[in-house]
Amino acid sequence: MFRAIEFAPDGTRAAHLGALMPPEPASIAVPPDVTICLTSCGRPDLLRRTLDSFHRFNPGGELIISEDCADSILIAEIAANHPTARILSGPKQIGQMRSIDRLFSEVKTPYLFHLEEDWLFGGPVNWRAAIALLASRDEVANVAVRAFSEIKEKYRRRSDAVTLQGENFRLMHRDAHPEFFGWSNGPGLMRTALYDAYAPFGRMRHDQMSALIKRDGRREAYLVPGVAHHIGQKRNVKDPTTPARPKSKAAKYVRWVKKRLYYAGFREQPY
Repeated sequence: MFRAIEFAPDGTRAAHLGALMPPEPASIAVPPDVTICLTSCGRPDLLRRTLDSFHRFNPGGELIISEDCADSILIAEIAANHPTARILSGPKQIGQMRSIDRLFSEVKTPYLFHLEEDWLFGGPVNWRAAIALLASRDEVANVAVRAFSEIKEKYRRRSDAVTLQGENFRLMHRDAHPEFFGWSNGPGLMRTALYDAYAPFGRMRHDQMSALIKRDGRREAYLVPGVAHHIGQKRNVKDPTTPARPKSKAAKYVRWVKKRLYYAGFREQPY
């Protein structure tokens, strides 16, 4: 039976296989009260993959890209590849958090969806449910759409289940990590008013901003199971505002010790 399906010359194979395969998730248009904000830094191939997959399931929406490569030729290439996007850039690299300031300060809608250029989407964002969660729970700083399975299990355990408008969410416990899970720069939806309340973000590291937002009683929520997968492994970009990541085992261990001392309150900075 399977050989007949595989080798039928009249297109029968495709028809049969199509019936056996699960349907592709439907697309959901980006609502008009959401601006898509993307931070990028010199990885045009990953940027194309990210936006192709995102728009496949989430058509429409105003798109603003803050490109921090400081390379005029590369910026021109990115602008040509993404003609519907508004590109923000400058003559020097400023780092991700300042790039976020450059980006978020341009938003006029009540909600913004932040993206980086190294995520692959496998389905649409349920915009209605995510907005409903933000509207109904002031404590939620942002609704992350990263695959929840990519979060370490020890953190996943420290979360509460919530169901709203047919979607499942996990609300992270504030004590799940000393700094994480207050706010995230990963793919997710947030109120523009949250940025306005804490701007500029560039005055501190991402983790410190997350901790500050968490200390004020807010926390991060995850759409479960999530629709975005990280594809930027081993393609990290050097941020000029933070120390380079260690490569040797000894240097990694020293960094680990410094962070533990920082979390315990014995260091002012973790690195």
